[in-house]
Amino acid sequence: MKALFQGFFIPYINQSSGTNCYYFVMADKPYIMNASSFNAKILIVDDIPKNIQVAANILKQENYNITFAKSGVQALEKIEKIDFDLILLDVMMPEMDGFEVCRRVKANEATKGIPVIFLTAKTESESIVKGFEVGGIDYITKPFNGIELLARVRNHISLRTTQKELEKANATKDRMFSIIGHDLRGPIGNIKSIFSLLTDNQKSFDPKQFQTFLSLGRESAESTFALLENLLNWARTQRNQINFNPKKVDIYRLTLEMISLVSLQASNKDIELINEVEPHAIVFADDEMIKTIIRNLLTNAIKFTNDGGKITISGTSEGDYFQMAVRDTGMGMSEETVVQLRENDGYTTSGTAGEKGSGLGLYLFKKFVKMHSGEFDIQSIPEQGSIFSFTIPQHL
Repeated sequence: MKALFQGFFIPYINQSSGTNCYYFVMADKPYIMNASSFNAKILIVDDIPKNIQVAANILKQENYNITFAKSGVQALEKIEKIDFDLILLDVMMPEMDGFEVCRRVKANEATKGIPVIFLTAKTESESIVKGFEVGGIDYITKPFNGIELLARVRNHISLRTTQKELEKANATKDRMFSIIGHDLRGPIGNIKSIFSLLTDNQKSFDPKQFQTFLSLGRESAESTFALLENLLNWARTQRNQINFNPKKVDIYRLTLEMISLVSLQASNKDIELINEVEPHAIVFADDEMIKTIIRNLLTNAIKFTNDGGKITISGTSEGDYFQMAVRDTGMGMSEETVVQLRENDGYTTSGTAGEKGSGLGLYLFKKFVKMHSGEFDIQSIPEQGSIFSFTIPQHL
């Protein structure tokens, strides 16, 4: 148990929610604290070191990550670098007071959502009102009351967590609607047009023309299905609903299956698909995730390879690991673009034939490799081609 002045913590599990919590007992009164709020990042800003020390000693008992600043300028520098969950901000400071610091925080699109609690020795209504006017969410008077400080901080951390979850949910919803409205509408419209043309004019087409339109319809249907599958997988990852079910997988067979799935897309650009995966190679992995990875890497390579090019997929055992790579002879990328692909999710651009993308394939590639405790790499040379590779443990 951790001592806090005259209080102590008693850990327990909330049976209704299954979350880890603590009873904080002080003066024979219990206070419930949710462990999920622990490790929140809090910035304490005060020009008097003793005030920082007192507040930090109270808050560190809940395992918050505490950072401090002794001036408004120093505080703004730290806020630019760290995504804080809460700011405890002294009002009376030299050079730049707390009100001005708060104004600048709220004027910045990237930081305006961070809650600010003012620390003040003043209790005059004018000072309190001014704090709210510049964007403060609460205030605490000095000297600190330990229970009050913990309770107010805990409440605002909880609200900030809820706010972040809502923002993430809204961003997920907006992106999903954007993909549905833009990326799915095009291929579905193509399918509708092709089959309307075939239905209304079937007698005017010779067998070769008829087969050509059927192939186009099939290609559009397959690409739409792949995009929809990516969209559903991506949505599940956003809600942490993807299950990892590893088992023995014949990765050579999976590769053949995925090559067959994209063969029509490749043939339409006269691209040769070469399979150099070790025959009968067995790995312990989630077969659906591996299928998604291979399909997306092949589809991406086809998208960025010019007509008449080559795409080679290889897979070899290297000790306790299995490495796969998809190499194309496509348009390649600059080093700057490669860095963006490695570090960011959702990056997309048009292919050699104007093919559109959603960026979900790259996100799922990196996400699923990570879920296998593996690593990925991207290499490219402009006008020569690219290599997307990943390595996963052969035995989990």
